[in-house]
Amino acid sequence: MSSVDVIVIGAGLAGLSAAQRLKERGASVKLLEARSRVGGRAQSERLETGRFQGAGQVIDLGAQFIGDAHMRLSALVDEVGLTRVPRNSQGKNVYLCSPEAKRVVVNGDDLPLSVFGKLDAMQINWRIGRRLEDLGVADAAALDGMTAAQYLRQLAFTDEAYRYMVGFVEAEFCVTADAFSVHEFLEQFASVGGRKGEAASAGWFLSEGISPLAHHLAGRLGSPVVLNAPVVSVRQDDDGVTVETAAATYQARNLIVTTPPQLYRSMGLLRLMPDHRRQVIAGYQPGAVIKTVFVFDAPWWRDQGLSGSMLCPGGICNAAMDASPPLSKTGILVLFSTAESGQRLGQTTAEAERIDRILAWLRSVNGGAVPSPIAARSVDWNTDPWSLGGYASRRGLGGWAAAPDLFAPIGRIHFAGTETATEWRSFMEGALQSAERAVEAVLAPG
Repeated sequence: MSSVDVIVIGAGLAGLSAAQRLKERGASVKLLEARSRVGGRAQSERLETGRFQGAGQVIDLGAQFIGDAHMRLSALVDEVGLTRVPRNSQGKNVYLCSPEAKRVVVNGDDLPLSVFGKLDAMQINWRIGRRLEDLGVADAAALDGMTAAQYLRQLAFTDEAYRYMVGFVEAEFCVTADAFSVHEFLEQFASVGGRKGEAASAGWFLSEGISPLAHHLAGRLGSPVVLNAPVVSVRQDDDGVTVETAAATYQARNLIVTTPPQLYRSMGLLRLMPDHRRQVIAGYQPGAVIKTVFVFDAPWWRDQGLSGSMLCPGGICNAAMDASPPLSKTGILVLFSTAESGQRLGQTTAEAERIDRILAWLRSVNGGAVPSPIAARSVDWNTDPWSLGGYASRRGLGGWAAAPDLFAPIGRIHFAGTETATEWRSFMEGALQSAERAVEAVLAPG
């Protein structure tokens, strides 16, 4: 039976970073990953078909966009020596307030609303910002009993501003606004520095894709990474923890769990938690997200004066971004189906059929002037057995009030992963921050 100082479960960015930090501090580590690859919800793919034979255009099927304020992630990018690509901001953005509405095209910094709607949206953002300034534990019970949708409805004077704000929130949170509380809503925004931080969270992406970051961290670890090793049981006693996979049993003094909370049950972790924490984890709301990537011969939307950015509440895809490479004529459009859009599109289980549906929708939105893509992928992260959703999951109503200590250590078991982060929760930066916190807790004296 293998014995180490620390076992880490999950080889996403949080697990890889935690394992590397532990190794640098002199601890022996074993990193267990259920998948056949590292990276978790960050996965790049090199296209090797058609015109890309031998050239290998890289696309990201999972996490992709980065902001300048993501200091840990930026430092890792520099360490690996990857190429930053600024997200295209030239051209007008597209907005559909509902699936049946006619599209509105506006400049990038402008709100796609009437004058009264713009004023209303501005006052909603102002009131949310003021509320973030005095967010405290004492508010948890009151804020946790109201949904984010109810809260935004109270703040809004106009229907159009309300629809816009809900559409924005659901595109970002991956859960419908009536499924999580005001407290969850405000805590998320506080963790990224408010609305301003959120707006600057997707300024650039990597020409080589995100996966090289994970491969770099795994390469520095070497043999401690065990792939194809889903954990089936976790036990704890006075001497430490015992972790079982289908193929082996491992022992350690401490354990760091970095998987999404919705996977805790399958590892036997819920039975180790006190009742109040177990109930909150059982009621977790997995984020629904399907990411679709279209590769075109050229970024045709730019020729039409468009930026590639779209917000379409209730559409098959409710958001889109331009992710075209800088030194190529190729155009890459990334489309997201989150929250209700992700749930609805997820009923189409075959990837090829989803791609056809999304292309037909894109043509209807654009008046038919959309060429056929030369490559396409559509990944349903809701059905991925080792994610069961993305970008991150949410506490259900009452979750903050019931368990403010939700991710506190249980004996020698520590929790990391972007869902547990106190900075940039739901982002890759949050995953790295959570790893820092967990490692310091494990290595703390006593």
